[in-house]
Amino acid sequence: MRSPFNSSKIWITLDVEELKSSNFDLGIKNSSSIDYDKLIQNWIEICNQLNILSTCFILGEFAQKFPYLVKKLHEHGHEIASHGMDHRLVNKMTINDWEKSIVDSKNLLENITGKKIYGYRSASWSMPSSLKYYEILAKNGYKYSSSYFPFKTYMYGNSEDKKDPFTISTSFGDITEIPIPKFLVPFSGGFYFRVLPIFILKLLFNKIILSGHKPVFYIHPYELDNNNLLKRYIGISKFNLDYLLAFFSTSNVMKKIFKVLKE
Repeated sequence: MRSPFNSSKIWITLDVEELKSSNFDLGIKNSSSIDYDKLIQNWIEICNQLNILSTCFILGEFAQKFPYLVKKLHEHGHEIASHGMDHRLVNKMTINDWEKSIVDSKNLLENITGKKIYGYRSASWSMPSSLKYYEILAKNGYKYSSSYFPFKTYMYGNSEDKKDPFTISTSFGDITEIPIPKFLVPFSGGFYFRVLPIFILKLLFNKIILSGHKPVFYIHPYELDNNNLLKRYIGISKFNLDYLLAFFSTSNVMKKIFKVLKE
């Protein structure tokens, strides 16, 4: 498997999508104004400072709108992988629509980068863990997935805790599934990473590594805004659980990433 997953203690990943594409019920999807050029540059700079490369799971809608940002990530050495064409939950799609999504996104990203795309991550970890989905991934040239979230939530996740990559054999070849780590609760990205204190995060990452497992870190571009997005939208009419999950504690995430992930 060609991936930065093999070359570091922590697998660093970025789910590249616009905030409006998320599955959160935010009530601001059409009014948000976010500078994705700056946010992608923020990501490149933090990775350069840490001397790391990442895997960028890019939504097809984002790639269609910002192909130059996909190229920029690729040219800086980051692996480009598929996040599907749009952010619909896989478990709410017909399997034919989902297959079209992973084929179209793969073709789009390969046309932009000139390189084969081997990795996939489902929207909101929503791909069912059944053989037919892995069969379709393998049939269409994918080699691995990182779609397994070992914690059941109202929107996504699985009840069984799997800490290590596991192989699914299909009639079209093997697919490696790379789970997100959990220690009681997930901690290595998104809302969980934002709300937990730095010393707790360092402890959990080290505990997973010392136990012989490789943690997967994940973040989104809109979380890389050094301005607190919660303050930016404090006056909107929609304020609910989804809003808090998307925005709570978004200030200084760049500094937090650096402090937690540096060697």
